[in-house]
Amino acid sequence: DGQRVGYNNMIYSEKEIDRIARVAADVASKRQGRLCSVDKANVLDVSQLWREVVTDIVEKDYPNLELSHMYVDNAAMQLIRWPKQFDTIVTGNIFGDILSDEASMLVGSLGMLPSASMGESGPGVFEPCHGSAPDIAGQDKANPLAMILSAAMMMKYDLERPEEAQMLEDAVEQVLENGLRTADLKQEDDGCTLVGCKEMGQAVADVLATKVAITN
Repeated sequence: DGQRVGYNNMIYSEKEIDRIARVAADVASKRQGRLCSVDKANVLDVSQLWREVVTDIVEKDYPNLELSHMYVDNAAMQLIRWPKQFDTIVTGNIFGDILSDEASMLVGSLGMLPSASMGESGPGVFEPCHGSAPDIAGQDKANPLAMILSAAMMMKYDLERPEEAQMLEDAVEQVLENGLRTADLKQEDDGCTLVGCKEMGQAVADVLATKVAITN
């Protein structure tokens, strides 16, 4: 009848799901030991395979993990309703892309979110979730905390240095508790101090130096 039709296929092989599930399980093992697999198994055949493979991998090779399953629409709601119920989430690319952007607003800004691209072996790539923000380049406005937290993830998951990772995370938390905010986090009449990228980074470095001195 002359109408255009657009369609896509979501394709995951058993081997690919196996690889993703093992990376997620390894991450969960270094956190609180809880893994939530997000899918749409009530509608999509590919999600039914996803759920079966993830369940098999965790039950056989990661018996100490607490595995749960959640439909993606419910997961989107639960992230807003009760985010602390989640520890580690494993899901496909499309669902993950949507949920990660939603999760960024739980902490106020993409400038707070670190990310990691990790495979089964070899070094991972750790970087902020946000882009390069060329519109504010050279203006001392960027939020450096996502980059610092990405370094903390590298320490924890790639370099096996959990104590140093915790020190970085604690330093970031401390400067926020001290009321420092970059422009992406600052709100009117919030009683916090507006700072630039350099000052925020230096504040974290100062807190970290104090923690190191106390530790030593």
